[in-house]
Amino acid sequence: MNFYTEGRKTLNFNSNWKFIRDDLAGAEQKHVSDENWETVCLPHTPQIETVHVDLHFQGICWYRKHFTVSEEDAEKKLFIEFEAAMHVADVWIDGKYKMNHKGGYLPFTIDITNDVKTGVDHVIAVRLDNRDNGKIPPGKPLSSLDFSYFVGLYRNVHLHVTDKLHVTDAVYAGIKAGGGVFVWYDDVSKEAATVRVQTHVVNEHDTGKRVKVVTSLFDQEGRVAASAEGQAETVAPGCDHAFTQSLTVVDPRLWHPYSPNLYSLRTQIWNGDRIADEKYTRIGIRSISFSKSGGFTINGERLVIRGTNRHQQFPYIGNAASNNAHYRDAVKLKEGGYNFVRLGHYPQSPAFLDACDELGLMVVEPVPGWQYCEEGEFQDIVRQNIRDMIRRDRNRPCVIMWEVSLNETYPGRRGATDEFFHECHLIAHEEYPGDQMFTSGDTIGRVNPAYVNFDVPYTMWNDDNLSRPLEEVLPDKGGFDREYGDYEFGGHESTSRVPRGADEEKLLLQAWNYQWSLNRNRGNRWSLGDASWLGIDHNRGCYPWVAECGALDTFRLPKYVYYFYQSQRRPDIAYEHVDCGPMVYIANRWTERTSPAKVVVFSNCDEVELFVNGHSVGVRKPDQGPDTEYGERITGYEVDYWLTDEEQHKWKNDGVQGKTYVGDMRVFPYDGGNCRNLERAPFTFTEVKYEPGELKAIGRIGGKEVTECVVQTPTEPKKLNIRFDISGKALAADGSDFVFAYAEILDANGTVVPSASNEVLFKVEGPAVVVGENPVRAEAGIATVLLQSHSAPGNIAVTVVSKGLEWTVGRIASV
Repeated sequence: MNFYTEGRKTLNFNSNWKFIRDDLAGAEQKHVSDENWETVCLPHTPQIETVHVDLHFQGICWYRKHFTVSEEDAEKKLFIEFEAAMHVADVWIDGKYKMNHKGGYLPFTIDITNDVKTGVDHVIAVRLDNRDNGKIPPGKPLSSLDFSYFVGLYRNVHLHVTDKLHVTDAVYAGIKAGGGVFVWYDDVSKEAATVRVQTHVVNEHDTGKRVKVVTSLFDQEGRVAASAEGQAETVAPGCDHAFTQSLTVVDPRLWHPYSPNLYSLRTQIWNGDRIADEKYTRIGIRSISFSKSGGFTINGERLVIRGTNRHQQFPYIGNAASNNAHYRDAVKLKEGGYNFVRLGHYPQSPAFLDACDELGLMVVEPVPGWQYCEEGEFQDIVRQNIRDMIRRDRNRPCVIMWEVSLNETYPGRRGATDEFFHECHLIAHEEYPGDQMFTSGDTIGRVNPAYVNFDVPYTMWNDDNLSRPLEEVLPDKGGFDREYGDYEFGGHESTSRVPRGADEEKLLLQAWNYQWSLNRNRGNRWSLGDASWLGIDHNRGCYPWVAECGALDTFRLPKYVYYFYQSQRRPDIAYEHVDCGPMVYIANRWTERTSPAKVVVFSNCDEVELFVNGHSVGVRKPDQGPDTEYGERITGYEVDYWLTDEEQHKWKNDGVQGKTYVGDMRVFPYDGGNCRNLERAPFTFTEVKYEPGELKAIGRIGGKEVTECVVQTPTEPKKLNIRFDISGKALAADGSDFVFAYAEILDANGTVVPSASNEVLFKVEGPAVVVGENPVRAEAGIATVLLQSHSAPGNIAVTVVSKGLEWTVGRIASV
């Protein structure tokens, strides 16, 4: 999408790139023929991977794009901005070398003003190299990395056209606590708020310019909420100036996860009687604090942080996801009851953060890193990554913490020191002065206690042996549980790592692991909040199978644990564009079983009544049983994150088989207890006689029925149904957007048959294509493909067929 304002254009630069997965000598030269290269749209992945991939493509590839510049634009400033490129990028214009960028998660920009002319066919060439490189964060080799790098121009590219007198880009300007537009707030209350704005302007004309900055703040209805007009200043040729203004907003609509109100800040740069530049910045007014005594507060009100972690990857295409795909992920997490996301373990797409701003998902943004640190260039890049990350996202209301340690990279090992991480903490505060910068991390002060000073320390990760509670290590600070519920239950063979197609017993055990852990976490007096590991299943280089500890599987289909977290959301809060309010879910397939049976129901209602074939089993209030010890759960030997690469391979190849601990009852999933610290406990029904047919749960609040869930005993597979997951965003006809298409295997009554694993073929008519496997085998009665749009809009028909089943056709439009 292109954006136009007075004096400024931002043009989509994603289409009609040429691509080759090879290292061709001289491919940067303008005269080189790329006729036989593949034509692609961005975001793009160089190789379609399998669903279960560990060692994805690593190597060198090239992108080239031909473009022209209009006569009008040739008189302007022109910048090409890459949102990210993995991991080493070298860029040329018409064979002229422009820059080298190291690191795959943050933006970089090139100035092409003096390299282009009107009416000329220009060529930009980009060489990417994602091979293992210990000098570039995260640094660890793919084969021992617990996530995946992938490769490519996997985010958007933009062409910015501005006047020679313009507002700078904060990352490109490279100024400490400056560059671009920087917004912060003083004295925030429901009655009034002071908005401070610093605007960095550069004059690249040959003569001095009288410059005046006019700033206006618009609410979501387009009304002016506040404005400021500064005094004109003379900016000499080739020089810059930072203008500071204050705006007072009366009765501000504050940003909060329950009410994510946003404003649009318009910055106009006046030169005499003309507007030289106009830039819009979306902001949210809010004030936050963290303390041991007061917990986490936003706008003066205490709030429980209920979070999860997310990797930015998708099946088949890796990280090369469209803006809409990122938005749909945010919707699913919001609907799942989370109000917070940790971007493990790197800055993610601006599109995902845009969605978090809009939907009210708070975020901690980590600097790229994972169990690795080297002195020299590696640490220099870490320092710059912190600065670039903050400059990119400092105006976002959703970002409440900045994780400036390297994940699980403990001082004293692999070149990491307390002094270095202390420096990282100070860099963050230098980039964002004032009381609204909160650093977080899990590594500082392990060798030198004088450096225990992250603003929000992660719990249980500051002590050498990880055994002392945070209150002993940091008696004056609250802490945050950045990951829980997975690794402690068996490492790579954790009983929390369960595919969606697993049996009911294993799915319940996974949900129990997270419930038991969350209840324990919330019992700690110093807890400021927590984030489960993990929201969505993901690939990793160190293991050949998807890490299946997510509440959603890799195709974004929910497991039982998803509904457990969904039940933690408040039933009285309503949002636009997302499922919200009262919910009830029966964590049971109601297939044949031994009677009497236990039925677990997740709900945020006051009470739940359960029915079998229309007959009431009883009414239950939320579980209130005692907290108990979990029982034996670890792998049998101490987990050491710092194993050598050879030891990591041995760990992976040997495997330590996790145990379900159900048969001998050493663990008691859903015993009616371990829920006293939860916001909303489950409802456990016991002594339920099994009868095939209908199992129904009705949720009531204040004695009134507000929601229900029905489960039917499945019979033999009979037919197919298809549905498309748009989650608030229609399929965009841009050549890169995609939706998940789900083919459901149903019985004669329309119930999904969870035991069905039929192979399903997807046939597409219209401007779209299936990415990845096709035909594909169903898991738990659902077969999934990625349906990717073409660049032209139109109507799409998808027919699904499977041997012995009635076929069907589904329709969707790309726009």
